[in-house]
Amino acid sequence: MKKIVTLSAIAGVLTATQAHAAGYQLNEMSTTGLGRSFAGVGVVGDDYSAMAFNPAGMTLVKRSGIQAGLALTEIASKAKSEYGTDKMDYFVPLPSLLSQYNLNNKWFFGAGIYVPYGLSTKYKHDSHVAQTAGVRKSFLEVIDFNFSTAYRFDNGLSLGASAILRRIEGQLTSNINKEVAPGKFVNLGYNDYRVDGWTHAFQLGAVYEFNENTRVGLSYRFKSTQDPKGKQYIYLNDSGIRGINHQISQALGLPETGNFVGGFNRYKTMSDPELPASWILSGYHKWNEKWATSATVKYVQWHRFYTFPGRGYGSPLDTGKGPGNYDVDYRWKDAWTISLGQEYYMNENWTLRAGTAWDQSPSANNYYRSNRIPDTDRIWLSAGASYATGNHQFDFGYAHLFMMHGRTRNDMAGDLNVKYHNHSNMLAFQYQYKF
Repeated sequence: MKKIVTLSAIAGVLTATQAHAAGYQLNEMSTTGLGRSFAGVGVVGDDYSAMAFNPAGMTLVKRSGIQAGLALTEIASKAKSEYGTDKMDYFVPLPSLLSQYNLNNKWFFGAGIYVPYGLSTKYKHDSHVAQTAGVRKSFLEVIDFNFSTAYRFDNGLSLGASAILRRIEGQLTSNINKEVAPGKFVNLGYNDYRVDGWTHAFQLGAVYEFNENTRVGLSYRFKSTQDPKGKQYIYLNDSGIRGINHQISQALGLPETGNFVGGFNRYKTMSDPELPASWILSGYHKWNEKWATSATVKYVQWHRFYTFPGRGYGSPLDTGKGPGNYDVDYRWKDAWTISLGQEYYMNENWTLRAGTAWDQSPSANNYYRSNRIPDTDRIWLSAGASYATGNHQFDFGYAHLFMMHGRTRNDMAGDLNVKYHNHSNMLAFQYQYKF
């Protein structure tokens, strides 16, 4: 049976094979946190990243300062199906910049720029996934401009809040293929979907210090609804131009559209997905002058990503009765992350750390796992070190993510039945200057 393989223009804008935490959340705004698998985020007080996790934790850093960090994350995946095997292996840079000003021992203010959500997937244009399911490239970058404040009470309680201006930019590139025989496809061109926009978010946090060596923190990040707008660019080669309207109309059961003219076409698109709300509970205890343990439990409300909403205007997928509906069913579930870290204070200059974590995937099952996000549970193993001298501190961190094998089986959504073997390595560097 002949058919056209097209990907709905918006279906995968915020999805991909690899994110760096389950789903597409990122934590790489803290190199010291990476070294202990992000255990104790917001309550350890060894860098200026608390504003990104729990703004009340800013009260734990006793000196004003600034930090700049860069994390390099490897995207490594092997996709096997009846049509062949494809590999992806490349690095994505994630920079961050945070600063904090301590007005006195009560009031603390901070500002930062970092990437809390992101993804990157690149299938080769002639890969078997691109040739059958149409999936080529996915890119998402959400940049937070964070403005935070915290207040420390005399009884050991600190409260904090963050106001966040959020920038989102996404790109989705997909093949348009025609199946001329079972398992044999001819490429007709590709579509390129790009969106960008702004929104806002908020975060609240609290930290309670039982004494100078023991503390706990709880924070809540509110959901944010994105409203990016952009354009879908459709490029057709000579084979694609000839009869493409008739082929698409027949494949989708729509009337002739006549929308394609020449080899280049542009249409308006938009979507309004939600980035999830989340809870973070962290603890820290210093056993003696050399050893300290930290832990974190994180709960992310991914169930709001049950359906990915999308609309298009004027493209061949639009029936002419209003915006085209490109909703995609993912049925994600809420997910947990549990991490444990250990600190060793070797001397006044050197600190060593290590950690591990279990990171649960929000994917409901194989049927609702897609070629753009074959996300699975993962185990973290990490290590790191800090060197401090005078007003300067240099931080290093490394983590390896062991990811469970996963399959995609949702033929109704156009996904190819693929078995994925994924892993990731992360390397991060950070510099702190204390005033």
